[in-house]
Amino acid sequence: MLGKEKTENYLRTILKIQEACGSARGIDIVGELGVSKPTVSIAVHELEKEGYIECINNYNIILTRKGIERAKKIKGRYYFFLLMLRYLGVGEENARTDACKMEHSMGDESYKALLDFFLHNHPEIVSQENSGLRKLFFNI
Repeated sequence: MLGKEKTENYLRTILKIQEACGSARGIDIVGELGVSKPTVSIAVHELEKEGYIECINNYNIILTRKGIERAKKIKGRYYFFLLMLRYLGVGEENARTDACKMEHSMGDESYKALLDFFLHNHPEIVSQENSGLRKLFFNI
């Protein structure tokens, strides 16, 4: 078993690649996460066992409905935390690192409360050009 944080990192990465390319390959994941091919192979096997992904022709990796739902939830949380930290003046590198940590550790109740607070008290965090983010954030 991969554990919550590793599972979520892999799912978010696979979603990112799948959205850009239609499917992911092990080598794409290696490049994105900076891990070894054997590590990705083990993770892919575990994610497939858990029903999050399917491997087509032992080459192309695609998210199942279950995988897409979980990956979008993770992605929404990550981008909310990233925007929130940037809005608060945190530097880009620290904001990315901390947003990743926050996405994995915060429970649903706390996330919803923080999200609600920011969207009601600082609606500018979701600007006109990012109007689709509100839907992404609420994909809980």
